Amino acid sequence: MIKRFFFSAVISLFFAAHANAWDMGTYVENTQAGEGNKTDSTWENRETQTAKTDLSMGTSVQEDNLKHHSISVTYGILTLSDFAAMHISAFTELFSLGHEKLPVSMYGAFSINYGYKFNEVVETGIVFNYAHPFEKGSFYTIMPKIKLNCNYEGFVNPFVELNAGIIFSDFLPDIFPAFHITFIGIEIGRTFPITLGILGFGQQGVAYAGLGYRF
Repeated sequence: MIKRFFFSAVISLFFAAHANAWDMGTYVENTQAGEGNKTDSTWENRETQTAKTDLSMGTSVQEDNLKHHSISVTYGILTLSDFAAMHISAFTELFSLGHEKLPVSMYGAFSINYGYKFNEVVETGIVFNYAHPFEKGSFYTIMPKIKLNCNYEGFVNPFVELNAGIIFSDFLPDIFPAFHITFIGIEIGRTFPITLGILGFGQQGVAYAGLGYRF
């Protein structure tokens, strides 16, 4: 009887030990699985934060890389002052019956153009223009401008531009309004762009060309 009881106790302890071991293994596996999920979740959160940081840094770098300032020097032909000089010379000779003449030179005009870009499209600034349409007189023009860039970050940037200001001379006492419209303009290059005014009308000329610098 004692042997039977002892044998039954040993068998019960054996199965109980195995049951506890199985429960402990299951608990460890579940715990490890939970920790793995937590670790994966933490890693995913860190990866998301890193991606957002990289995106934010990329946006800041892109904004910082925008060159807001630009300056260019251009030369144009058939300017507004050239047309005015032709008409003034013709009328002077006509009404004086050929006794008075105002010789014209028609040298075109040089322009110094400064621009400030608010973003990749909108740009403002000012244009200083010098023209010598008469042999004995020159014209000086100051014109604020508004310019719209179509592809400022690209290698080729088409644009349109409107300038309006005043013009005065060293031989006439009056000050006159002045303007220029660039219907089709192109900049070729990024840091040192070549500026081409293919079609325009005003004090910078029907067509003009020059070299610029962005910074």
